[in-house]
Amino acid sequence: MQLSRALRLRPGLTVAFVGAGGKTSAIRRLILEISNGELAPASGDPPTAALITTTTRLGRGQESLAHYHLVDPSQDQIAGLPDLLKEHRSVLVTGPAREDKWLAPADRIQDELHRHARSSGAVFLIEADGAQGRSLKAPAEHEPVIPEFADLVVPMAGLDVLTQAIQSEFVHRPELVAALLDAPQGTQIGADELVGVLAAENGGLKRIPDGAEVRVLLNKADSSRMETGRRIAQTLLENSRIRSVALASAMEDDPVREVHGRVAGVVLAAGGSSRLGEPKQLIQWRGHPLVWYAVRAAEGLDPIVAVVGGGATELRRVLKDAQIDIVENADWEAGQSGSVRIGLEAVAAGAEGVVFLLADMPFVGPDLVGALIERHRHTLAPLVAARAGGRRANPVLFDQDTFSSVAALSGDRGGRAIFRQFDREFVEWDESILLDVDTPKDLKRLRELE
Repeated sequence: MQLSRALRLRPGLTVAFVGAGGKTSAIRRLILEISNGELAPASGDPPTAALITTTTRLGRGQESLAHYHLVDPSQDQIAGLPDLLKEHRSVLVTGPAREDKWLAPADRIQDELHRHARSSGAVFLIEADGAQGRSLKAPAEHEPVIPEFADLVVPMAGLDVLTQAIQSEFVHRPELVAALLDAPQGTQIGADELVGVLAAENGGLKRIPDGAEVRVLLNKADSSRMETGRRIAQTLLENSRIRSVALASAMEDDPVREVHGRVAGVVLAAGGSSRLGEPKQLIQWRGHPLVWYAVRAAEGLDPIVAVVGGGATELRRVLKDAQIDIVENADWEAGQSGSVRIGLEAVAAGAEGVVFLLADMPFVGPDLVGALIERHRHTLAPLVAARAGGRRANPVLFDQDTFSSVAALSGDRGGRAIFRQFDREFVEWDESILLDVDTPKDLKRLRELE
């Protein structure tokens, strides 16, 4: 997966990189992807460009990051930025050189750069911290230097620091890392220590503007470090401030191995089952109502919401002990799309994706839902659906890129219209998941399997 996709970059976004473990390499990778056209602009707009700067210092030699380097620019040169971005596709702007470093531009110039990036649709990439080439750091009092206008902040660490000691060979400002962790210098760095730095308000989350998204990048994630990296990612996501965690090796052509984020679940249980003559969600099968199987399948999702309508009182009763929220669609007879919208609204905040489950498919289990999530982690595909016997099946995972389209659905189309609009991935499964209960004949088939 490309890094620009993992970080969900879009034209006009301002991104600040903090921490350690390869910030410059990540920025270099993004510049390459942007220059290669990975970020498609709106129809009719010019190709997306990259504008790069630092709010601290940048090493001499790093001017090769961009196709054009603008040093300590005048007001006239700043005014000409839109033309430079069109011509060169990547422009680095720094202050003057001092010894072996390029200094940051003045604050007023940073503001101008932001304005021009936003108006031209360029992605504005900012190295907002220093780490002297180490893989982990804790910030000093004056660090990091994140502009208030940053849309996205990317705290970073290198997984190669795992099993190393808290000392200057591997860690920038080891005394501050030790103090942050309340551990002696020389302590071996494991998953808990890495999380302790990255998730700390005085560590990886320091000085992040309230309105900015936070997406952590764990770099140098080779195959031997992936298992620990996954554990770190899942623990980091317990902090609601962190939106996602990418496991990557920024120097590789296909740099991102996985992206971990919160995936919510919506159980659609509002239908009246007119063809069946009774609420199918409440039909007992193998000792449980059918809706119980959908809730069980969703057990790895967070949060989980059941949308009820027809038979709402009884559904609330049978689900009272389930660790889920229940919302009601008072207009459930108008079609499934209303329940889809209500469910999405209940879970969308903070979710990277949502799995919609139907309440009449008892052979769909948590293993299939887990397989959908796994495919999404590797692809961030807009849609990830089950497929059995060559037929698309439920459940379906909808990525956050689809949320606005899902929210616009009407009538009884549910999510079908979305499949004509977005790319999709499929998870192959056995044909048992195709069994649902819409008619007395379907119910008879299900009873035969009891």
